[in-house]
This record gives sequence, C-alpha cells and structure tokens, in this order.
Amino acid sequence: MAAPPQGERASSGRGGGVEPHVLLVPYPAQGHLLPLLDLAALLAARGLAVTVAVTPGNAPLLVPLVAACPSVGVATLPFPSAPRLLPLGSGENTKDLPRHLFRPFTVCLAALGAPLLDWCNAQQRGRRVTAVVSDFFTGWTQPLAAELGVPHVTFSPSCALHLAMSHSLWRHLPRRRRPDDAEEAVTFPEIPGSPSFPWRQLSGLFRQYVAGDEVSEAIRQFFLWNLDSACFVTNSFAALEAPYVERPLPDLASKRVFAVGPLSDAVATSSDRGGKHAVAPASLAAWLDAFPDGSVVYVSFGTQHALSPPQAASVADALARSSTAFVWAARPSTAVPDGFDAATASRGMVVRGWAPQVEILRHRAVGWFLTHCGWNSVLEAAAAGVAMLTWPMGADQFTDARLLAEAGVAVLVAEGADAVPDAGRMAGAIAAAVGKEGDPVRERAAELGKKAAAAVAEGGSSSRDLEELVEMLANVV
Repeated sequence: MAAPPQGERASSGRGGGVEPHVLLVPYPAQGHLLPLLDLAALLAARGLAVTVAVTPGNAPLLVPLVAACPSVGVATLPFPSAPRLLPLGSGENTKDLPRHLFRPFTVCLAALGAPLLDWCNAQQRGRRVTAVVSDFFTGWTQPLAAELGVPHVTFSPSCALHLAMSHSLWRHLPRRRRPDDAEEAVTFPEIPGSPSFPWRQLSGLFRQYVAGDEVSEAIRQFFLWNLDSACFVTNSFAALEAPYVERPLPDLASKRVFAVGPLSDAVATSSDRGGKHAVAPASLAAWLDAFPDGSVVYVSFGTQHALSPPQAASVADALARSSTAFVWAARPSTAVPDGFDAATASRGMVVRGWAPQVEILRHRAVGWFLTHCGWNSVLEAAAAGVAMLTWPMGADQFTDARLLAEAGVAVLVAEGADAVPDAGRMAGAIAAAVGKEGDPVRERAAELGKKAAAAVAEGGSSSRDLEELVEMLANVV
C-alpha cells in the first residue's frame, strides 16, 4: 500500500486542537500481536497518532516497530496479578504458556482495563485518545472506549470466515446432541454457504465453555462486547474471502468488515520482526541459493504448538524418506531425532528457534510450505505465491485449511493437535507435491500471490479499505 510521507497527517474533522489519537490493544500471542503492529505502522504512516498498550514482557516485541516508526508511542502497563486464575510467573505471552492456561490468561488480561483507563484519562487534551482498536480476544476494551466516549474497532488476526464463526458460536451457544460424538456437525446458517464443521474442529475456547463458569462467561462477554464495535478490521483480502467481506453478516452485527491484508505484504517489515532470528536471513538465503526453483519445502508449525516426540519423529522420518530439500523451523523444545541433522545435511537445514519466515517463503527455491495453518503463516505463504501442505491443529486452523483447499492452493496431509501422521504417506505427499503432480497447485498459488499483491497495491481492495478506515479514525474528533 502506498504510504504518505511519515508525519503527514490524514484529513480530519477535529477541532479545539485535538488530533486523532488511536490506542491499539493487542492480545499477547505472536500470531495476534504481529499483524496488529503491522496495522499500527500503516496507521502511523498515514499521519495518525498511534499508541500501543503492552505489558513489560511484550515490550521488546515493539522495538522494530518503534525503530521504523518513531512517532508510535508505547504505553507499558504492569501485567495483572490474578493468582486465583493464573499461577504467578506464568509469563506474559501465550508462547510461554501450556494450553490449559490460555483461557484463564485471556480473562486475567481484562484486569488491564482499569489502569488503561487511568492512562487514557491522564493524557493531555491535545493527546487524548479518540479511538480504540483492539484484538478480538480483548473485547473488554469496548466498555473502556464507551467510558471514554470514543469509537471501538475490533481487529481480527484471523480470516473473516473464522471471525464470523467465532461470534456466531458465542451468540447462539450451539450445544451437542451427542456429547460423545466429536464428529457431530455444527452448521452456521447465517454465514454465506452455510458452512458446517465437526465439533472437534471448533475453537477450543468455545468447546470448553461451561455455563456459569467464571472463565467461560467472561470469555463469552468479551466476544459479545465486540459486536458493539463500530466496525471490524481483518487481516485478509477480498480475492480470498469475497463472500465474507463484501456484505454485512448477521453474526458480526451487520457491521462493516474492512479487509486490509495481507498486512505482512503491505508494510516493510524489519528482518527481526517477532524476535531475534536463530539463523541470519543472509545465511539462509545463501544456503537456499544452491537449490532449483520451487524444489525446497519449508516446514514450520508456529510458536504455540510444540510437536510431541512421536510427531517430531514422524515429520523427520517423512522428510528423510521424501528425498526432498527442506528447511525445518523447529521450536527449541522440539525433539528432533538424534542424527537427523547429519543424515540430511546435504539437502536439509533445521533451524532451532525463530526463523525469518517471510524471507524464506519469498526465496525462489521454496515451492511448498508444510504448515499448521496459522493465519499469519497462511497469509505470508499466499503473498509469496507458495503452495501449502496443511496440518491444521486447532484454533482457527481448520477454517484456514478449508479456505486454502477451496482456493486450490493446498493439500491436506494431516489434521489434529494429537495426530501422529504416517511417515510413509507424508513422505509420498511431499515428494508428489514437489514433483510434476504438484504443478497445478503451485500455479494456482502463484496466481493467488499476484492477487494478494494487487490487493495491497495502490487502488487495490485492501488499500481502499485501509484508506476508508484511516478516514473514519481521522474524523472521530
């Protein structure tokens, strides 16, 4: 998206010396926080004053943003203590938490509401907050915005389809007729196409709902508060999700949905976005240079899910059997089998820790991505024109995998957080994808990459939606 010079203010209807000032409240998970920081950069580049609220443990993740956009402010608030719900010292980002603590962690964050309101009220009149943009997991900011008398905007780091499905679940609370049947279908009649998903593929936040339970009811209230927002913003683009963004949806209170993605493609992200890399991007690029176009498979399952030892062994065995070149970005805790690195050194690289994913996906040698289907990863691959081998595990990933299959840019190889794929079948799928059999999928992925680039280019669908959003945020004072 073409950006005006830094510091050139967007037009606004402000008066009395008050400038538009947008407060952004991210949810502290890598997949949620990074795209909202990308949006912050785009808003700041268009002349809006922007402040991002974080806790001290997440403040380092803002360093690249502030370095690139010095006008962006940071409001650092102490992480709330709620030992009744969350053990002390659990961490301030979901990457540090076991899965069973995600729900109480989400509820504990709501305690930031009071100190955040105090911070807003302490701002001088010329810098008062004029709008609040927050992650859809932090719906508790909607009453805060109402207290301030300013608009609230809900940001979704997920696809628009999952955004609508999530709010449908919390609105209607569909219950299981057959509690022992994980395959029981749940249909979403108010979403275009009336999609249906088995119970096991629904959001874990919802599947664990228990009526009257403190944590369950708080999470439901967060989502219901989102429906009072002025609008929704999603990190997606119309060419991929036209049915869900081109007209109002009842499950989103018939509010406007601005599709402004892929955000990673729209903003010049720094090389250390999201953390310090375990391997320098230049070193990885030099290693990849030795391989033919489209011949390398990139493997990553994100920051949230740690493969079990049997799962890691299956992936390693599949990569070994496939005879395909690969880069595997493995979490430090992943039990990569002993001797695997040495046995595959001529055609494989294992990166233990944070990898420069965008740079890897954009290298000409990378043709496929074995992924858990986290939405950030999906969009980064789509923007790079890279086809995907999908292994959805939870959260929004089953929805994302369905969108990719419908677009014809992905091949399903496994599903489920606890699945241990057959290594032989996975090896066959990898080898077939990299071979001639995978060419049609790669061609469609390349076309989707062109559509993603067109969306964020000047005059494209995402660029137009961003400009409308900026105009709205600039004219609220």
